[in-house]
Amino acid sequence: MNAFVRQLAVLSVLWSVVELLLPDGRTQPMIRMTMGVLVMTALITQAGRWMGTVEEMPAWSAQLTQSAQVQYHQTALKSLANQVEGYCVRQAQRAGYQAQAGVWLRQDGAIERIELRLSGDQNVLMNAHELQEHLAQQLQTAPERIRLEAP
Repeated sequence: MNAFVRQLAVLSVLWSVVELLLPDGRTQPMIRMTMGVLVMTALITQAGRWMGTVEEMPAWSAQLTQSAQVQYHQTALKSLANQVEGYCVRQAQRAGYQAQAGVWLRQDGAIERIELRLSGDQNVLMNAHELQEHLAQQLQTAPERIRLEAP
């Protein structure tokens, strides 16, 4: 009950501040409607709690939050893999090779393996083994996790 009263108080203060700052014009009715919807949502939610019909919401909300976190984690891992892949290709190009890379990460973000295809053996600044050691040192992983296909 205290949370409901606090929620209504916050919405009332917010509504009054918005009314004071609200300019005249076309946005005024939309903002008033939005504030009205927020207050109505708070009232309906509390009425549903009093009647016992909104009890399933926390479990549903937790599932939705967990699903969003899983999707975010997968997206973050893909982004990290793309960054590592780009780094490996740039380092190979600096060493004088043309390169294509594939990066696989574990769920905790650690490198599972890197496959790097190198081509072009003219004017290379370091051999494939040196490049492998350099990448392992820079990425803080074991050299065995980096597989090179060199010409």
